[in-house]
Amino acid sequence: MFYIDLIQLFTKRILQVLLLLLILIVALLVPNYAHAYTGVTVLMSADTMVNQEFIIHLKEELAGVKGNSLRVKVVDLQESDKLVIAENSELVIALGTKALSAASKLKHSTPVLGIFTPLPTFNSFLAESHRDLGNFSAIVLDQPYPRQMSLIKTILPEAKNLGVLLGASSSQYEELLKEVGEKNAFNVIAENINQEAELIPKLRLILDTTDALMAIPDTLIYSRETAQPILLTSYRYQKPVFGYSQSYVRAGALAAVYSSTKQLAKQAAEIAVKSQPTPGLLPPPQTPKYFSIALNLQVARALNIPLVDEKEIFKKMLEIEKSD
Repeated sequence: MFYIDLIQLFTKRILQVLLLLLILIVALLVPNYAHAYTGVTVLMSADTMVNQEFIIHLKEELAGVKGNSLRVKVVDLQESDKLVIAENSELVIALGTKALSAASKLKHSTPVLGIFTPLPTFNSFLAESHRDLGNFSAIVLDQPYPRQMSLIKTILPEAKNLGVLLGASSSQYEELLKEVGEKNAFNVIAENINQEAELIPKLRLILDTTDALMAIPDTLIYSRETAQPILLTSYRYQKPVFGYSQSYVRAGALAAVYSSTKQLAKQAAEIAVKSQPTPGLLPPPQTPKYFSIALNLQVARALNIPLVDEKEIFKKMLEIEKSD
């Protein structure tokens, strides 16, 4: 009887030890499942046509890469319960400033790439989140200043004085704009705006002394609400506006350098694939690599500005960019 009790006790102890080992193994494995590869998660704040176009093109670009196994998941910012999917992704691509703001609050080991966000806004999120550039980056909304100026120089070869309006977030680039302007034979004249009430008065000052206005992304200055007054005022002064989006050209800007959703998706896919050998290592924030131009022929006629063929302008710009 004693031996039977001893065997039962011994068996019970072995079972307890095995149970503890099983619990330990599960505890060790669960984090691995939580951090397991889940591909690319596109985080968006709104189900817009632009966002959907980007997602379609991103999937196409990734599918076209030989040997690529990356898969794309889409999470709406409203689906807060699904943010864990984003947090455990190998890469999060955040579309727009709201999505990038939310993504900046994910755990710091989650690589995040922002799209459709101006550089000053990205820098603010970077500072506030205390994240590292190695896993927090963006393809910023801002086109390279030399690229924008080469468009202006190609269309207005006689232009000398170039006006820019700068808000609180973009004022930090005033000196850089002037340096780039000097290299491109432009005298850049800047007006700093601290509140919306100053916008039109300072715009008039700029238009009095310059040959054209170059738009720089800044939400205080360029928005849906301010587009019409800026464009109408510039038209009254018979001065062209050079924008950074197709929509601004459709609204009344003379021309713009912009990157389409397909071009941005191509660049994002290249970054996603290239970062795979070392997950979590992203390149520094970069301007759009691929670009297009848009022209408003009606505005050109109204301002008596002769325009050559769009393809010819684009070709000249590519030649300038390659020579720099």
